[in-house]
Amino acid sequence: MKVEVTDISPVKKTLTVEVDAEAVKRTHDEVIRLYSRKARVPGFRPGKVPRTIVESRYAREVEEEVRDRLLARSYREATEERGLRPLGEPKVEEVTHEAGHPFRFRTTIEVLPEFELKNHRGVEVRRQAVTIGDADVDKALEELRESRSRLVSEEGRAAITGDFLVVDMHGRPDEGEPFQRERVLLELGASQNPPEFNERLLGVGPDESREFPVVYPAEYPAAQLAGKTVRYEIKIHEVKVREVPDLDDEFAKDVGLDDLATLRERVREDLTRHREHEAEQAVRQQVLDKVLLENPFPLPDVLVEHEIRDRLEDGVRSMMMQGLDPREADIDWKQLRERQEEPARKTVHARLVLDAVARDEKLDVDKTEIEERLRREAARMGEKVDVVRARLRKGHGLEALKTQMLREKSLDLLTRVANIQNEES
Repeated sequence: MKVEVTDISPVKKTLTVEVDAEAVKRTHDEVIRLYSRKARVPGFRPGKVPRTIVESRYAREVEEEVRDRLLARSYREATEERGLRPLGEPKVEEVTHEAGHPFRFRTTIEVLPEFELKNHRGVEVRRQAVTIGDADVDKALEELRESRSRLVSEEGRAAITGDFLVVDMHGRPDEGEPFQRERVLLELGASQNPPEFNERLLGVGPDESREFPVVYPAEYPAAQLAGKTVRYEIKIHEVKVREVPDLDDEFAKDVGLDDLATLRERVREDLTRHREHEAEQAVRQQVLDKVLLENPFPLPDVLVEHEIRDRLEDGVRSMMMQGLDPREADIDWKQLRERQEEPARKTVHARLVLDAVARDEKLDVDKTEIEERLRREAARMGEKVDVVRARLRKGHGLEALKTQMLREKSLDLLTRVANIQNEES
């Protein structure tokens, strides 16, 4: 077998392979014997069909099988012979397959970049000072009050902006099927409402009805309504107001603390821990960004494309979990994909650099560390460790977890050996 490798770039290579005619004949004979054993031809016992009949009756199938076997076998042997570890599936561009002649093909492959890790120790970064003022505590307490608010019905109330309406909604579009929704909760004045809703429902009370048209703009996010006029019939059941609890000792007791002073101190502590965590994450990101700048290299397109696809699939899953149909969403998928390319490239770059750090620093993750991570994950999800482990074993999940943990160790090391300057508060 002859193998020729041509470098297109540091991560892309052309592989030209030629298999001699004798090896081609052996593969052909191998396939013929296989078909002779499997063939079912009237007048012949299984396994006793003459070769000439097999070659005649199954000529196309035999040639396809021979071609596939030669491609798979010679591709594997060629990459092993040249010490190549291709990424993704090969793109076969030219195949020459004629009886009695050598078998030839050419393919383009991508491989991991080879680079020497540089300047990854001692990078200079700054850690932001963490300060929590009274205004921060007041804001957090106000958000806590809002989260503990409740909606209360008020009889005889004329709805004002900020109230909530419980309504039955019947819509008749100028095109398409009518639709109906019962006991929908609407916030009067909300920005996501069509302006007509906020205007025409102002001042309504329980047991009243309103009827009015809504003209939806052509660029409206919901494709089934975009550019249409819908006549709505709205039946109001309840007018609700948001009741926010007072910020006092009783409120503190409701959240499990002794008094308001204790609650304020707990909120300050929680904010401090959160800000300190954010500051630490910012330091880690600064360290990684600087190490990436010190180690530029070409990235394999196949890894970047895989990361982009994963990001888009995550977005689709998130939409579906929210009850949205991605097929009906007003999304420019081409534009969205383009926006994902740069962050995807940075993610791939970071993974390759962190893998190099692990190799250079001889880092490893042992079974004890993996088991501890599995226990934490199981506790977080409320599952048994064996269940989590069994699920991860499917699809090489345990190997992926080990790789992720090793990259985390690499970033831990980079941060530990960085030159971090603390800003003064």
